Amino acid sequence: MAKRAKKTTKKKAAKAKKAPKKVRCKGVTADGKRCKRMVTPPAKYCYLHKGGKTAKSATKKAKKRARKK
Repeated sequence: MAKRAKKTTKKKAAKAKKAPKKVRCKGVTADGKRCKRMVTPPAKYCYLHKGGKTAKSATKKAKKRARKK
């Protein structure tokens, strides 16, 4: 039974190496809190905070674009 447990551990370790490690977005929300979204390196920001924008400013721009269409 001990051998079986070791094989399971090796499989889990192999999966952990293959899966890309995700980190939290470095963006700051309109409330001044850190964004909770996860991103895969080398990206540092989620789609709302690309370029260091707050979620509020990104939402305003999206609404403007929608009005133009």
